[in-house]
Amino acid sequence: MKKTISLLALLILFSCGKEIVIPANFTFNHNIHSDLPSDWESEFYTIMNNLDDKIKIIPKDYSYEMDIYAWKSTTNKPYQSQIGDADGACICGNQNERYMVLEIPAAEFDNDQMHRYSVIAHEYFHVYQMSLSKTFYDHDIELKWMSEGGATTIESMYIQQYYNYNYFKWDVNDVNIAAVNNPSIYETYAASSDKDRNYSSSVFMLLALSKELQKLNHSEEEAFRMIFKDFWLPNPTDGNWTNNFEEVFNITVPNFYQSLSSYDLNADGTIDSTDLNSVLPSETILLQNIFVN
Repeated sequence: MKKTISLLALLILFSCGKEIVIPANFTFNHNIHSDLPSDWESEFYTIMNNLDDKIKIIPKDYSYEMDIYAWKSTTNKPYQSQIGDADGACICGNQNERYMVLEIPAAEFDNDQMHRYSVIAHEYFHVYQMSLSKTFYDHDIELKWMSEGGATTIESMYIQQYYNYNYFKWDVNDVNIAAVNNPSIYETYAASSDKDRNYSSSVFMLLALSKELQKLNHSEEEAFRMIFKDFWLPNPTDGNWTNNFEEVFNITVPNFYQSLSSYDLNADGTIDSTDLNSVLPSETILLQNIFVN
C-alpha cells in the first residue's frame, strides 16, 4: 500500500533563472508490503509521526521527498523494479534519487525484537542528517562514528522514550577495545567493519563526546544538539571535518580521541555495566528537548 503525506504549502525559489518549487514539508511516500503484519504497519506510521513531530526534516532543493519501501525478509524482492537488488536497511539510491529500504527480518517478528521498530528511527535520522548537510547527502563525508553512531543513538533514545526499554544496554553493548586503542579506524566503514557490531563502538564514541562536552559546561540536551545538528550544518567534508569538529565543539580530534582512554574497557573489549553507565545518556532525556526550534 502507498500513502503520501500531503503538502501544506509551497515555497517558490528561483535559481539561475529556473523556478524551483520546494514543498513546505518533507514528503515520504510509503510503500508498505502486505506481507508485513498489520500491527507493525500501524506502529510504523506512529513512529514516523512521532519523529516528524520531534525531529522535523526541513526540505531542501536537493532533497524534499523520498520513497520508502518496506517488506518482510521472507518475501522475495517485491520492489525490484523500483529499487533493484537493494535490501536490508539503508538510505540507498543513485545520482538521481534516494530511497529508504526497510527489509525487516522475519526473525525479528518471531523473537519480538525491538530492532523491527528502532530501525525506522535509525533510517529516518539519516534523512534528517541529509537535510542538514548537502555534503552528507552527496557522500562527500564518511565519518562513520558520527553518522552511524548518531543514527544508532537516536534509535536507542527513541526506543527508550517510547517503549521504556534501554536499547543501549541490551542491544548496543558490544564495544570493541579498538574504540579506545585505535579510534580513528571508526572514521571509515572499511577499517572498522569487523569491530563495530550494531555500531556499538561508534555509539560509545559519540556518547563519550557528549560527556566531554558536558564537562565544558554544556547541558546534556545541548551537547547532543551540537552533535546531532550543529556539527552537520557547516557541510563538513572528508577533507575539513577535523577543523569543523574543533570549531563546533572546542575540542581537537586528537584530544578527544585521547580522552577515550578514560572510559575503561574490559580486557575482552566489552564494557561492563559500571563503565557503560559512565557514558549512557539519562534515561529521562527526551528527543523534543534536544531538537528544540
